[in-house]
Amino acid sequence: MLTFVTTLSLVRSFPYGRRMEVVRCASPNEFLDATTSYREQEPIRTNILGSVAISCAQGAHHYDDYLWWVVYDGDQVVGAALRTAPYGLQIGPMASDAAAALALDVSLHDDRFPWVLASDACITSFMESYRTTGSPGSTRQSVWGRRDIVYEAGAIALPIVAGSYRVATLADLNLAFQWSVDFQAFIDGVTPRVDKRDRDSLRSRITSGGLWFWCVDGAPVAMAGYASPVKFPSGTVTRIGPVYTPEEHRSNGYAAAITSVLTATLVRRGSRVMLYADAANPTSNGVYRRIGFHAIDEVVRVDFLASTHA
Repeated sequence: MLTFVTTLSLVRSFPYGRRMEVVRCASPNEFLDATTSYREQEPIRTNILGSVAISCAQGAHHYDDYLWWVVYDGDQVVGAALRTAPYGLQIGPMASDAAAALALDVSLHDDRFPWVLASDACITSFMESYRTTGSPGSTRQSVWGRRDIVYEAGAIALPIVAGSYRVATLADLNLAFQWSVDFQAFIDGVTPRVDKRDRDSLRSRITSGGLWFWCVDGAPVAMAGYASPVKFPSGTVTRIGPVYTPEEHRSNGYAAAITSVLTATLVRRGSRVMLYADAANPTSNGVYRRIGFHAIDEVVRVDFLASTHA
């Protein structure tokens, strides 16, 4: 039997006799155990929940704080969410009433999250419910920000591009770390704050073979990595990211080359493969579609601005 954090676990009544219970787990392993069946029903849309929890459970990533939510309708898990501070709230697929119940619990126990990411319908229900709480955090201004397309790999086409791939080694750590910072700055528009934990996480990824380079004349010109594979009895799902090409090497097909080779390798290992792409970037979306990825969903991020309270 699982052990949960039980303080102030929230129950809310809904029409038609439904009662939603929101429970916070004490550890990533408890979260993974509690949500296995729920995540297996939607292995692509819940992949980020599983891969983040797995990496935390394995000690591959370390954060300021950890929060793990599971939403129950009776005995059935109907939703899940997590937050690894200082980052925002990641919400898995769930019905509107489950998202509304989650928002009430979040307002009580994690009212200062900087952003929330979910599908359109889910995030709308969450935000509407969150605003009704009147909590200090719920009064902050918010803006609808980056929208990502969720892709899954189909039949992968390997483009003919000059160069070859290799798996990154610890000798590449400095370059890979700088490129990771550059990638984050490119997608967010601001240089991220990084510390030793980010470098240690990258070291762990490289040690596990999870970062690859495309090289021309022996020099890296693009990179792609993948997150912790999420395994179920029915199969495995692996999420690719980041995919990055420095500006001076773009428009040569290098990102397509390294992504397609990495994807094909993961598929041969028996995994389904997915990734996220910025919906506002026609170049990256064109690349992924051409090499054999197809869109299955979209998610949107809502960012909170400066607080309106002291």
